[in-house]
Amino acid sequence: MAITATGASNYFKATTFSDRWAEYSKEQKEAAIEMAKREFGRALGRPLKEDEPPYQIGDRVREEFAAYEQALFTLLRDAQPKGSGTLVPSLDQDEQKSPSHTLGGSKDHFSTRALSWLGQLSVITRMGS
Repeated sequence: MAITATGASNYFKATTFSDRWAEYSKEQKEAAIEMAKREFGRALGRPLKEDEPPYQIGDRVREEFAAYEQALFTLLRDAQPKGSGTLVPSLDQDEQKSPSHTLGGSKDHFSTRALSWLGQLSVITRMGS
């Protein structure tokens, strides 16, 4: 399934964070998801999988869920709800740059909930910029 704001809304309906996700505008959500996809793509060294089969009970690694969790984490950290400020994603497309963060490298940069969906909670390293 493609990683989209609609997919995130469906995902968050089943969580305690549904109200928090609903506080943000569609544009803010879309920007945060694109930013999460780009950040994880750099940290993983490849794009996130957007063609995963539907979720099945027991799935422990879901890249789209990781992107949704990271998007909400970014919104809560960096944006004001409902247009009081718009999150502007980085447009840096230089995929040759070394990532400034590895997946477990910074509690301030990556959501632990997102990392758990990537199966990466035990990774604790940080690369220099």
